[in-house]
Amino acid sequence: MNSGFLKLSEDRRNQIINAGFKIFAQNPYKKAPVAEIAKEAGISKALLFYHFKNKKELYMFLWEKAIELTTKEITEQNILGTKDFFEMMKRSLKGKCNLTRMYPYASEFSLRAYYEENPEIRQEIQNNFREISEESEKKVFEIMDTTTLRDDINLHEMYREMIWAADGYMHNVMLQGNIDADKIESDFNKLIALWKKVYEK
Repeated sequence: MNSGFLKLSEDRRNQIINAGFKIFAQNPYKKAPVAEIAKEAGISKALLFYHFKNKKELYMFLWEKAIELTTKEITEQNILGTKDFFEMMKRSLKGKCNLTRMYPYASEFSLRAYYEENPEIRQEIQNNFREISEESEKKVFEIMDTTTLRDDINLHEMYREMIWAADGYMHNVMLQGNIDADKIESDFNKLIALWKKVYEK
């Protein structure tokens, strides 16, 4: 990434970031048109390539940016500041919805990136994603109070089921083209309440 990108105004940088998230979220890596990203961002393709030397550099920058933004929300919502698993889920949801309000396509971009099959980026992203996911799960299980949960369930399977449900829900929202963070938050709070009834003693 050219250092000139960091000298742009925050609004200008976010325009480019959001454009990248959107176009890459809607297309496989190989078929995502860089010209469309530039158009969405309101800049020329030449200027976009001035800031990022090629498509891969732009894509990996966006991947790292998505991680950075998510980590920032996790910190701000103090997700690991409670032992109550369902409270963690609520805080995580609030953070993701805050992120969606500023970067509507960040979640779908991250999900598509994980399933991306292009060998140019596939292994690097999957290794990185796996490392982050395993570390996140480890931290949750180190502090969560399991005494309130049923004894007959596999806690790791429960955790992953919720993650998969969240990913599937967000993917469906993107397909419908109706990204309403308030509705997402409301729907998931209801789902968390249901999970709480199912999994608690």
